[in-house]
Amino acid sequence: MSNETGGGVPVCRVGLPFKFPAGYQPSQFLYGANGPWPSQPTDGSACTIAPEVLGQDGQQPNRIPESEEDDWTKNLGDWFSSNFPTFTNSAITDAAKVLGITVSTLDKFAIAGILGLWMTTKTRPTDGPNDQKGMYPQLSDAAFTDLMAHGLLSKLLSALDPPDEALFADLLNDTEREYWKSDLTHMVAVRTPWPGEYVAPTIVLVSCPRNPKPGQEYDFQVHAIALYAQSQPGGPYDQKGMLRPGDGKAWQLAKYFALQGALVRINLIDHPMVHFPYDAINAITKAILPTSNRVLQLLLPHLFLGLPVDNAVLEGPSSLLNRMSDYPYSPYPASGGDIRKVFPYYWHGSPTDAESAESWAANRANAFPPYSFRTVPRDLPSRYGTFLNTYYQPILRFTSAVVATIPADGKDWEEICRWADNVASWIPGFPKGSEINQNSELLAKTCASIMWNGAIVHSADHWLMHELIRNNLPAPYILRDQPLLSATPNVEPDFRPYAYLIDDVIPVRLCDLLFFRPHNTTLLIEDNYNFSPALVDKFRKDLRATEAALKQQFPEFAIQLDSTDPTVRVKDCFASGMQY
Repeated sequence: MSNETGGGVPVCRVGLPFKFPAGYQPSQFLYGANGPWPSQPTDGSACTIAPEVLGQDGQQPNRIPESEEDDWTKNLGDWFSSNFPTFTNSAITDAAKVLGITVSTLDKFAIAGILGLWMTTKTRPTDGPNDQKGMYPQLSDAAFTDLMAHGLLSKLLSALDPPDEALFADLLNDTEREYWKSDLTHMVAVRTPWPGEYVAPTIVLVSCPRNPKPGQEYDFQVHAIALYAQSQPGGPYDQKGMLRPGDGKAWQLAKYFALQGALVRINLIDHPMVHFPYDAINAITKAILPTSNRVLQLLLPHLFLGLPVDNAVLEGPSSLLNRMSDYPYSPYPASGGDIRKVFPYYWHGSPTDAESAESWAANRANAFPPYSFRTVPRDLPSRYGTFLNTYYQPILRFTSAVVATIPADGKDWEEICRWADNVASWIPGFPKGSEINQNSELLAKTCASIMWNGAIVHSADHWLMHELIRNNLPAPYILRDQPLLSATPNVEPDFRPYAYLIDDVIPVRLCDLLFFRPHNTTLLIEDNYNFSPALVDKFRKDLRATEAALKQQFPEFAIQLDSTDPTVRVKDCFASGMQY
């Protein structure tokens, strides 16, 4: 699809303050005269991450409504607490299976005790005799290509940036193929992994047919991995290797480092783009649009739980992004303070030469552009990209039909313009009031993008991340083998790196059960907008027709619209919005 947006604006700025609309009464709004409102982060992340909507702690107005925080406690907070012991037991069993080791009942009790102490002290245990060692699952070239170019991680594919043209010059010689990359150089921000562990920034070069024949649309090939390493612990990544299929142990290990970087990026850069920029949209929509406005009525079901969920992630004391403490469900290869250094990439983009000690890691605008709201999805030539983007169309048809019911006269468009101007002041690329005024097509696309992002992209991302873990595919967040920079032909071509059960793999399984696996409260297919029943019924039929076609085309993406099975409804269906 096109690059259509509302026009780019600088990322680092503070938007308009809340101002109650003149001529209205508080009773006309969802939260009276004190709806939620975004603010600039006040810590060291100011201007480098998206605006936040603060929780109830503190005295300033326009925070997350207490009723919404109560909804979070009811639907998620209590669920986390009550399920933690069960999830811990499952994580121990599943992690042992991943590593191919046997854990006795007595071992499970001992491990649970270690995890309990870790949770209580918030201190990561050191490797010791209580930890068992195993091997990560095999990662064949075919499996690696499938992970990087077809499924969830294909969202990371981008066009080559100028430095890549020189880096891969010897490999860009097939005019029949189009070259892409999975850029994982954000790992340059992680200078100090945990002792005995390694990270390595990588760039994976892939290609697909430039003019594919039927059936060859997704014929991706992996050609090489550029890999960077530190010459001394804590220093810059100043050593480079260029590895290709057939380079033995070095190639095998490079694939695991690339996968490590991709997992960190999808969790801490790509998926945060799905979440956090939408907080400002969520808050302003509820605060400034009266309940009679069609846009609020259209978007409100998709905003449920979004604000307290994101606040818990950004500010919660038990969050994976917590700045000070570490927990047994944190799978990352560095402490909270160190791993957070990759987080601003989702909003600020890649560093400039002046900001980076490694000039090769700077100015990667195709891979890491500054955030800008999009009214339509970006082109992505992967199976998962097509799957996601296809769902945008029935949503757009629905929003177009709803927008068509907005009267041309009256206050509705005036309210919508005020809404758009306020959001655009905080969120780069969001259409301004002057652009959206009486522009039914642009308004429909804007609303469709918000709905599609919250219901389709968010749910599918979580579902596929859970599937990766559940199916025992390699998830090497932690690697203990030092990266190799030169080929080792015919030496251990089936090499698999080792990992520890407690320190390395149990946290991944526990994180999956707590945070990756979907936990739906309301479903997209069941939303009642109080519009014309015929209009809503047509939308549901359109969604179901789209689902049926996609099941035939992409059976591997088995997330669905609804089910009569309560378990399936909770974790295998599209939620209305960002509810976890």
